[in-house]
Amino acid sequence: MPHRGSLPIPATARPEAPVRAERFRAALQTRVLGRAGLGDTGNFRALLLEKGDAVLRTGDDVILPLTGPVMGWMPWKEGMRLELSSGAQGTHLFLGDSTLDRVLQRRAEAAELRFLVARSSFMRLGPDNSAGEAVAGCFTGILSETLNPGPMSAAVVESLLHVLLVHLHRNQPASQGDGTQTGSAKALAGRFTALVESHFREHWRVERYARELGVSRDRLNDLCLRAYGRPPARLIRERLLVEARIYLSTSTLALGQIAGILGFGGASQFSRFFKSLQGQSPARYRLSPHHAAQSERAKQGALHAWP
Repeated sequence: MPHRGSLPIPATARPEAPVRAERFRAALQTRVLGRAGLGDTGNFRALLLEKGDAVLRTGDDVILPLTGPVMGWMPWKEGMRLELSSGAQGTHLFLGDSTLDRVLQRRAEAAELRFLVARSSFMRLGPDNSAGEAVAGCFTGILSETLNPGPMSAAVVESLLHVLLVHLHRNQPASQGDGTQTGSAKALAGRFTALVESHFREHWRVERYARELGVSRDRLNDLCLRAYGRPPARLIRERLLVEARIYLSTSTLALGQIAGILGFGGASQFSRFFKSLQGQSPARYRLSPHHAAQSERAKQGALHAWP
């Protein structure tokens, strides 16, 4: 995944390492990470600032000062900068959409973590936080696997990234720092999509989601229209469609097997559902002349394709 201005890849690293990693130490002058653009695809950075100071500039005139020891997770956009003051040291990780999707894919807690990774989050480390040693160990392990990859290095790195995100999630306030209250429209819409992420294979009806959220069906319909521009029933069907595309594009499973995984009564029911939204049968979708491009998009996963 080439990007202008991204971290240098050591000569010993091989393409199987899913994360680019670098130890940094700002000696006598300020060092800037992320000066150049990163292209059009989604990118994420994780930072372990062991000691010293840094400043995160978001590109929207927002400046966030950081003082080590601290861990940060940042969805990275064009114009963002991380300025490391003299004496700052730690480890810096860079990864893309597809790696993050593999980290979260089909995990029970993905619904919660997917909202965490969409915004910048930080956690203080130190003697009063028992997670500090585990977090440092994850960064060290990822760096080691990146510099000296071996058999199944990608699996090791992705597992360590998952542990990092779980620790980060544990240390966030209930509001996730976005200023929303639990019962606000934005928060309820987010809770709805989290529930869908956890239960779309069970084919819950809209009434069940509304009941779990403690709102009426009409209220849920209004929330989804305001937040996503589509009613809840459509969003649920779209989430199923995204998952169906992934299986059709990246697996050799029979239609009946995919239907069972996605909670359908059989291949015929699955085919009717797929054609009603996609405009073509699952079999024709697999044989499409654009199948290669569709397969590549499917690998990006549900995380960034929905809602």
